[in-house]
Amino acid sequence: MLVLVSKMKNNKVLYIIIAICILLVIGICIFLALNHKEENLNDAQRFKKEFEQYNESIYEDVNEEVIDVEISEDNPIVYKTGKEIVEIMDTENAYIFFGYATCPYTRNAVETLISVAKEENIDTIYYVDIQNIRDEYMFNGSIVPELTKNGTDAYYEIVDLLKSRLSEYFVTDSSGNRYDTGVKRLNSPTFIAIKDREILGFHEGLVTSVNDIYKKIDDDQKAELKNYYLEIINSIK
Repeated sequence: MLVLVSKMKNNKVLYIIIAICILLVIGICIFLALNHKEENLNDAQRFKKEFEQYNESIYEDVNEEVIDVEISEDNPIVYKTGKEIVEIMDTENAYIFFGYATCPYTRNAVETLISVAKEENIDTIYYVDIQNIRDEYMFNGSIVPELTKNGTDAYYEIVDLLKSRLSEYFVTDSSGNRYDTGVKRLNSPTFIAIKDREILGFHEGLVTSVNDIYKKIDDDQKAELKNYYLEIINSIK
C-alpha cells in the first residue's frame, strides 16, 4: 500500500510538471505571435513608426527638442535600399525621397511631402534611408578635410547619377569656417523625379528662409516647400 501511494504521488507531481511545461510553451507561443504581428508592418506603417518614435525626444548633443511629426498610415512610402534604388533609377520612372528619421531637415519636410502626394494621388514614393550609407569628412586642422568613413558602393553610384544636381560637401571647424571636401554630397532630405534615366525634378533641403533647423517650419515656409514638391511631382506626372 505504501508503494502504491508513493507511485500515485510521483505521478501527480509528474502531471503537474507536464502541465506547467505546456502552459509555458503556450505562453511563449502567444508572446512570439504577438511580437511577430507587431513587427509585421507594411512600408507605410513602418515609416510612420520609424519617424514618430522620436517624437518628444531630445538631441542630447545640442540640447534641442526633436521636431514632432504626425504621419498617416495611408502614405505612399515604399522602402528601398541604396542598391535597389540604383536599379530603379536605371529602369523606372519614379519619385524618390532620400533622408533619415532623426534628421531635423527631413522631419520638417516629411509631412508636407506626404500631404502633397496625397493631394496629387501619388501612390508610390521610394524612400532611401541615407543616414549610414554616406561618406563622412571632418576638419582635422588642415585646409584639406579628412575622410573618416567611406560611403557604400551604392551611395557613390547614386551620387554619380545625381552629380549634376548635388551640392559640394563642406565641413566646418569650431569657428564656423567652411572647408571644401572636393566631393559632392547627397543631402537630407532630397526629393527627385526621374524619367527615362533623366532627373526632371530635384529639391534638396527645405527653403532658404529657414534659420533654425530645430524649429518646425511655419505655414508660409510649408507653402513654399509644397510648391517645390508640386513642381517635381508634375514633372513626370
